[in-house]
Amino acid sequence: MNKIITLSFALCCLIFSASCTTDIEVNSPALQATKSGELIRTFSKKAIVYDNGTLEIQGIVGDEAINFTIAEMNTGKYKIGDNNINIASYKNSIGKFISENDITDGEVVITSISNNEVSGEFYFRNLKDINGNRVDLMNGWFYRVPLENYSPEITINVEEDNPCLLNASFTALVDGETLITDDHNARIIGAENASVIIEGLNENEEIAIVFPIDVQPGTYSFVGNGEFSATYGPLGSKSSALSGTLTITQHNQEDKCITGTFEFTTRSGYTITEGNFDFGY
Repeated sequence: MNKIITLSFALCCLIFSASCTTDIEVNSPALQATKSGELIRTFSKKAIVYDNGTLEIQGIVGDEAINFTIAEMNTGKYKIGDNNINIASYKNSIGKFISENDITDGEVVITSISNNEVSGEFYFRNLKDINGNRVDLMNGWFYRVPLENYSPEITINVEEDNPCLLNASFTALVDGETLITDDHNARIIGAENASVIIEGLNENEEIAIVFPIDVQPGTYSFVGNGEFSATYGPLGSKSSALSGTLTITQHNQEDKCITGTFEFTTRSGYTITEGNFDFGY
């Protein structure tokens, strides 16, 4: 009787091979989501923990890639757009679709961190490309994705005579009033296509600008939560830039020193002018 059952099951698999070969084994690392009702099941997947505590999870299959970064590596819920660190993207042969503050609705839930592996769920609504086209990734989940510790290839040696590290500054006017930040910092986020985020905050408000780590001197437009982005608002409820510009005046990539100016208007109506920064990252 056992032989008959075994042969019958094998015959079913031969006839319906697609259903037998596409099921994920319970113990296999996996990362997948649906787009327009179609399943995206990534072939390669990894999770990277950075020195600043952020966690990036990546999955790739063919010309498609799912990528998201959250503020810390702990179990819990992380809303996309919070702190300007929780970000998500999807890339295919057509282009790259990224999250935008106040537009993208999304969440990453870390359910388990064990044995150097991470598991959880996610969804992202309204990821946008540069032309305004939108993509939703729904029913996303990842299981036992291996964690990798990130070690920067270049070690930053902080020297006492380096003014960009000793005398970092970040100033701006908000609706004509001076913004005084009690704390400000700059750091690198992301792995592939890494960015620099400069943040300033006090007990009531916070401001941040983001730009690619290899940015060259010049003037750039702020676009949502794209490569060049900015946010300002009360603590916990920042609003992204609706319009504005960032001007990089100097960038020494070897010493990791950067200076520039910025101005922008947020979606919630704040006007930021006379922004200046001089930082090491």
